Order: sequence, then C-alpha cells, then structure tokens
Amino acid sequence: MSKGLAEKITEVFKPQVPLWACELTSKHIIVTGVNRQRVDVTAKIASELPAGAVASSYSETNIRDSELVRSRVRQLLSQAGFSGSEIALVVPDDTARIAFLTAENPSKNVEQQKTFIRWKLKKTVPFDVDSAQIAYRIRRPQNREAGVDILVALSPRTIIEEYENLFDSIDLHAGMVVPSTLAALNLFNAPAGDSLFLKVAPDCVTTTVFQDGRIRFYRRVTDVSLYDAAYPTVMYYQDKLGGSGIQHLFVCGYSTDLRPALAEVQAKLGLSPEPIEPVILDDIFKPALGSVHLRGGI
Repeated sequence: MSKGLAEKITEVFKPQVPLWACELTSKHIIVTGVNRQRVDVTAKIASELPAGAVASSYSETNIRDSELVRSRVRQLLSQAGFSGSEIALVVPDDTARIAFLTAENPSKNVEQQKTFIRWKLKKTVPFDVDSAQIAYRIRRPQNREAGVDILVALSPRTIIEEYENLFDSIDLHAGMVVPSTLAALNLFNAPAGDSLFLKVAPDCVTTTVFQDGRIRFYRRVTDVSLYDAAYPTVMYYQDKLGGSGIQHLFVCGYSTDLRPALAEVQAKLGLSPEPIEPVILDDIFKPALGSVHLRGGI
C-alpha cells in the first residue's frame, strides 16, 4: 500500500505524476502543490463554488457554468503561485464506478486484460463499458492462492472530457485524472488487521474495506447519514467477506461538522474514528495531495 493505490493505474494516468493538483467538487475548487521530492506541501488553497456550477454525475453534464468555473480555477491557481502546464485533476466519486475483480491467472497482454475487465463488468455498470474510459491496477496479494486483485475505475469518456476540456481552455493539460476516494487512499497505509475507510464528500459517502492491508470492498452512497452509509458495509464485511471484527475506522471528510455523525457511528459500531495522515493537514486537501503522491507532511 505504501506506493499508493492509484500509482500504477494505466491509461488515464501518465508515468510522471504532476506536482500540482486541482480537485473540483459540487461545492469547492481545491488547489495544492508539492515540491519535487513530494515530501513538502508548497501550496494549498480552497474556495467555495456557487450552487449549481458543478454537478457530480456519470450520467449528466458536470460542468454547468464553465465560464464561472474557469475563472475561479484561474484565480485560485494564481493565488497559489502555480507555474507549469500540467496538473493532476481529481474528479468527484460520483463520476466514476470503482470495482474490484479477482483473477486466478490474468493475461500479461494489456489488450486482453482490458477485454477481460470489460467483459466482467459489462452487466453491472450503468453505462456503455466498451466506450468508457477505463483505468486499472493489478495487485498481487501476499496470499498467492487468493488470486490477483484488479482495482478498476471506469467513467463515461464524455464526462472525463468535460473536465479535461475545461483545463485545456486555460492551456493546462490534465496529466492525471483520478476519482477523489482513490486519490485520498494514496495517503493511506492500511494497518494490520481489518479497517473501514469512510470518505465524506459534499454529494456522497464512500466506504472501503481493507482486510490485512488488502482492499476488498468499495461502496458509494448518497443522501444517507454517515452511520447509514457505514452499517451496510459492515454487514457485508461480516456476511460476505467472513470478517470477524473491524479494528480500525479511518475518516476523511470535507467539513468540520462531522463530529455528531461520527459520534453516532462510534456509539453504534463501537469504532473510534481516526484521521488519515498527515494528521496536521485539513482533510479537504488530502485527495488532491494524494493525487500528486505526497510522501511527507507539511
């Protein structure tokens, strides 16, 4: 896990990850930068967006007010001291479908790997898989008999192009595109035992289960409380994954008003929430910094 979940995902990502990142949510624009060694944060700034300027969906237009968003992005990049022509782009989780597959002996041929992934997901993804933007990483667990894990992110190509075109219009190349939860997980090293990771965004909550450092389950829900998002995942962990007890609860959120919701989770599930590293950094910046592979603290 120390190399980051998304580090070797192919096709969407370039081998050389940019040093600057911008995350767009339905409520924020967030800009961060790191030094060349990726151990220090050189810039971090966030600004709220008016309601309706950006939506988060894989089935509808996302950039609803492109002129306003373009102007705000320019302004924030200038305030942050951005320089260069390439940037990592963090998109809302609602724009992508994240899936986990297991294969006993996957082909080493990239095209055959993609064919296998598309075939496996064709009936479960609510958009055309054949034309979708697909990114994946193959990860071999320590237990060789468990098969090979394949982490997959899919988005309709038209949705990804909306975000890319926005940055093209200000002469910036989106050298890397990654969903917010996967970006945040690049900062996360799962400890021994079983863990639940809660990512709270303006429009959705994602829940991710790790068993002995191995990512096993991901779920995205909207319009529910934090407890109602976590509880079904815990039940799935127990009933389908054979889990005997989650030992750690990690949380990454965008606001400071999560304390009542986290108190309910702690009271009902018996799990004390822990922040992901670096703990001295506000959570709102962590997905963007994960996308540029921050290795240290500020």
